[in-house]
Amino acid sequence: MHISFTNHAKWRIDERSISILHIEQTLKNPDTTSQGFDGTILSRKAFAGKILEVVYTEKNKRVAVVTAYYL
Repeated sequence: MHISFTNHAKWRIDERSISILHIEQTLKNPDTTSQGFDGTILSRKAFAGKILEVVYTEKNKRVAVVTAYYL
């Protein structure tokens, strides 16, 4: 799986101090996954009592992370 990040995602991930490792783990082994808007996919995974949600698109096994945040 090839993972890239939009400029918006890079900014928000840095602003929110989210670990890239946690994002990769959420994408590769989510607790839950659902459809978002405009073709996005939402994956969630719990880390130390917090739930990380990663919003992304996928095409030809290439993932583009749109944003990520803790719920």
